Amino acid sequence: MAGNGIVRYFRRENEMRQPTLFILLFAALAVPLLAQAKAKPAETAIDRIDRSSGGSIANVRVVSETFKEVTYRKKGSARVMTIPAEEVVDVSRTDTPKELREGKAKVLSGDLKGALAPLQLAARKNTPWVKEYANFYLGLAYARLGNADEAVSAYEAVLAAKPDSRFLPGARLGIAAAWTAAKQYGKAQGVLSAFVREVDAKRIHRQHALVAKQLLGRNLDAQGKYAQAGREYDSVISEAKSPVGRAKAANEKARLHLLALRAQRDKGSSLVRAKKYSPASMVFSQMANTRDDPLARAIGVMGQGEVSLAQGKSDLARVLLSEVSALGFGAEEERPRVLRLLAEAYIDLKSKGEKGASELAQIYIDDLIRNHPGTEDAKAARDLQQKLK
Repeated sequence: MAGNGIVRYFRRENEMRQPTLFILLFAALAVPLLAQAKAKPAETAIDRIDRSSGGSIANVRVVSETFKEVTYRKKGSARVMTIPAEEVVDVSRTDTPKELREGKAKVLSGDLKGALAPLQLAARKNTPWVKEYANFYLGLAYARLGNADEAVSAYEAVLAAKPDSRFLPGARLGIAAAWTAAKQYGKAQGVLSAFVREVDAKRIHRQHALVAKQLLGRNLDAQGKYAQAGREYDSVISEAKSPVGRAKAANEKARLHLLALRAQRDKGSSLVRAKKYSPASMVFSQMANTRDDPLARAIGVMGQGEVSLAQGKSDLARVLLSEVSALGFGAEEERPRVLRLLAEAYIDLKSKGEKGASELAQIYIDDLIRNHPGTEDAKAARDLQQKLK
């Protein structure tokens, strides 16, 4: 796939954003859209590659993108350079059609409904890479809007347009997440199990298999199969931690560390749902007592608030969750969860007669729905809204 473009990377892995679970877990595909230049002849076009390790490679010509790597040539050079696909955040090409550019920007800014029409137009283009991109962002939009069937169709169209697409991991995980959200658990489990095998067969970076296993844990959680879910989380934690010391690149260590933290978070929450409060408290206390890891500490304190709330200690939960909300610890992905738990805490305080609790709960619900559309917590917030009526 020859073309001109921009390839983006994350500066710090703990700043990844994921509006939905699969994007939360495959956050490298959900960065803000940067302004793109008008298309120019290949020899003069200025394209850019952003990397998870930080920094950008500008003034290049993108040659191809696959699930293994992105290849490019620097301006004026015939030498082909490569970047592992797992390090690529985004590829923005200067020959991007207007419809695709507009639709992609709307998805990433949260205007999901507004993104549909331009992306649908872009998906009708005859250029394979345009179909690939347009359908991937359509999948994101439909998933966040809760349209599982349409999301699955769009993700499947990505791989129909380009079987070795750079979006292959995101598309597979997106399909599974859409089926899970639609409570089609068997379909989701089939996709996830097959993808874990595909990762090894095609030698895709193992981090994607860990993301799949975490999503499988969530799938089992949703079915009330807490023991099985716990085993999946433990598997992710163990594997993510074991190679951290051997990882050569700092950004690879960061990605693995982040996966381990999120699996610990989900394990603790699963124990809360299973009403195993003491083991849950142990998981979160260990994280909260981490001195040199602000994200681990914040997730741990948030988890302690979650345990307190489940035990009916809504006043203590409010204190702990407010502390996390005020920390500004750099993981935007965690904020929807904090807002949802704070709303639950104030709804509980309202039932106990605390003045002003209803208004505060409404503030958190509004913030969640307005600023984090499409997340699981935003969907839950709509149910919480009914409790205030």
